[in-house]
Amino acid sequence: MPPKRRRLVGWGLLWFLLLGSVLRAAGIPEPWQSILAVVALAAVFGPLIRSAVKETQRLRDEGIDLPSYPVTRKSLISVGIITGLLWALVVVLVAIGRPVIPLLPIACTVWLAVQFRRWRALSG
Repeated sequence: MPPKRRRLVGWGLLWFLLLGSVLRAAGIPEPWQSILAVVALAAVFGPLIRSAVKETQRLRDEGIDLPSYPVTRKSLISVGIITGLLWALVVVLVAIGRPVIPLLPIACTVWLAVQFRRWRALSG
């Protein structure tokens, strides 16, 4: 993974946690917290993602091929378990009557599908 992408992931997680804390402290109700956090992060990290992709393309054009995140059977099982637990948490929260926007479980499901397709392409 290129250096900019590694930093992007770290900063993205940090900013998401900090932004969530700030919005919670401001007294903004939950559905709007998630929506505002995603919009703010997209505005900040959209250009960063674009520059990380450009850096990767530039490195590949120069002949430097960085290995991507390895897809193994074990990593697929791990991501599947985490995704299942997140969906179970969403179901429990909905069952007790708490408002939930399942952005993280949806993102994990998409990540699992992408990783599964990569794994099938590599093994098959």
